[in-house]
Amino acid sequence: MSASAALTAASELDPDVMDCLGAVLDPEIGLSVVDLGLVYEARRSADAVAVALTLTAQACPLGEMIVEDARDALAARFPDVPRIDVALVWDPPWNPDRITDRGLALLGRPPRTAR
Repeated sequence: MSASAALTAASELDPDVMDCLGAVLDPEIGLSVVDLGLVYEARRSADAVAVALTLTAQACPLGEMIVEDARDALAARFPDVPRIDVALVWDPPWNPDRITDRGLALLGRPPRTAR
């Protein structure tokens, strides 16, 4: 990833929104959507919170529940924001490389080595 692409990706992940989403779990795996690397966008303004997230598989039967859990958590955390938008997206496809080092540790796996 280029430096400009990394900066753009980082700017799309509001730390307060990500902190809130850290409480939203994928119930089949038992990790948060943040630790699994499922959150592609997390933006906040005075008018809206906008989140784009994916799932580990398109056939996941719990997808709508995870989206609703995210909406509920965001609405509770940001009660003064009039609009909460959580979109389920499939591009780019998720892969295990997106799991955070914390997520790997919680799964009992070693962290990635520096490349």
